[in-house]
Amino acid sequence: MKVNILIDNDKCWNLNILKKLIPYLNSCGIKINHIWILPKKLSKYSGLKISLWYLEIFGIIVFLKLIIFYFLVLINNLINGINNFEDLANRYKIKFTYIKSPNQKILFNKIKLNQVKYSIIITDHILKGKILKIKKHFFINKHSSLLPSFKGLMPYFLTKIMKEKNGVTFHLVNEKIDKGKIIYQKVFNKKFNSMIEFYLYVFNRYPYDLVKSINNIKKKKFLKSFYKSSYFSLPKKKQYLQFLGKGGKIILISDFFKLNKLV
Repeated sequence: MKVNILIDNDKCWNLNILKKLIPYLNSCGIKINHIWILPKKLSKYSGLKISLWYLEIFGIIVFLKLIIFYFLVLINNLINGINNFEDLANRYKIKFTYIKSPNQKILFNKIKLNQVKYSIIITDHILKGKILKIKKHFFINKHSSLLPSFKGLMPYFLTKIMKEKNGVTFHLVNEKIDKGKIIYQKVFNKKFNSMIEFYLYVFNRYPYDLVKSINNIKKKKFLKSFYKSSYFSLPKKKQYLQFLGKGGKIILISDFFKLNKLV
């Protein structure tokens, strides 16, 4: 069995997620056919504007902590000899291509030509139009909330503000954001002290949850969720202040000692 990977060019989180994912998929008899690498994106922001958004919303102290965390991960990447997606793909002899959008004709044609049944998406880019209509092809996405609750970006913010349960959902992708059929869902009966700790937990278990999701598709096992539907866009300063008021934290010093969960 083979799958495609569509992933944003993030050398901190995404590169290390894929580094853990590849050997686990191989152990499960799942090979990666092609890695499609997209420009890093956060909602409407790209490039330097992403960093400026973090600085504006979270303030200088939290921003500097995030920068330190980011560079510590990059240093670990350097030590491990995998500094970018090209290094990773070459290590496992996987084809890779840099593209600007998941809606480019080259991706559409390759998926139809190779007849690979599954594409895993780890991206903030939105798939649109005919690529979603390819017959017998499934795009699988992970969302860090209990869908249909808290659709959209950074759901941890709102679950903290509203004191709701944390969890993860894997679903099929359709033309409506985070509204595709649910194929796997897990409630986290665990307290998280920071947003970084939460995402370290989510991504550390990502390979195992993904394989369970693929197996559920094979069995045509789709789940019905009873959570209330809601959608939120990228948090604004007002929501960040509400988050802090509920005891929320973005990053703690203790998170620097948990890098092994990512790298």
